[in-house]
Amino acid sequence: MATPLYLEIKQWLMKEIENTPINSPIPSERELSKMFHASRMTVRNAVNELVAEGFLYRNKNKGTFVADRSLLKKNTAQETLKSGHGKEYTLIYFNIRAIPEIAPSLNMLPHERILRVVRVLLEQETPIAVEEIYFPFENVQSVVMKDLDDMLDMEQYTKDGVMTQKFFPMLIPEKYSNQLNVKMGTPIIMVETTIRDKEGTPMILIKAYNNPIAKPIEIIS
Repeated sequence: MATPLYLEIKQWLMKEIENTPINSPIPSERELSKMFHASRMTVRNAVNELVAEGFLYRNKNKGTFVADRSLLKKNTAQETLKSGHGKEYTLIYFNIRAIPEIAPSLNMLPHERILRVVRVLLEQETPIAVEEIYFPFENVQSVVMKDLDDMLDMEQYTKDGVMTQKFFPMLIPEKYSNQLNVKMGTPIIMVETTIRDKEGTPMILIKAYNNPIAKPIEIIS
């Protein structure tokens, strides 16, 4: 089976920057588009993923550059998501509407509708995280309530998709402190996960507010 063009571009960039000095620029999106006979969106998806993974960084109005790879981190959050732990959960609510602040993360326009699901993940009846899950509505509009369990099984997406994560230290949002049995003002790590298909198109965005006591996130240098 041929390698998807999005992954081919990403793999080529990874190889190119392997021995490249820190802060060196990479080719522009236009140059990469011509080189691979690819659309700008396909190129942008590949570059976005390398930025999210910490291999590249952007300098506004100047371009994209090689990051300091000694700062890259490995973590247990991806393994937790892939493990299928989310099959035990309590649904808080879901709705369908335009969410302009989320749309760019899903390569959507501000007016396009997004399905937002909020749930509490449980492990032995203990709340370990609150997840906000965002789907482009056009991808799931045929799903009805009885299919929700299948739709929220993250293992099916991580199996065939490509996953990237960002980590945001913050104080527990007031609206989730009760669900996690955590005191207001407690420091937590919010993990933002984007799952893309093999062409690099975002399928799901997940914001997980983790219980620092019941399920701490381990980050290893």
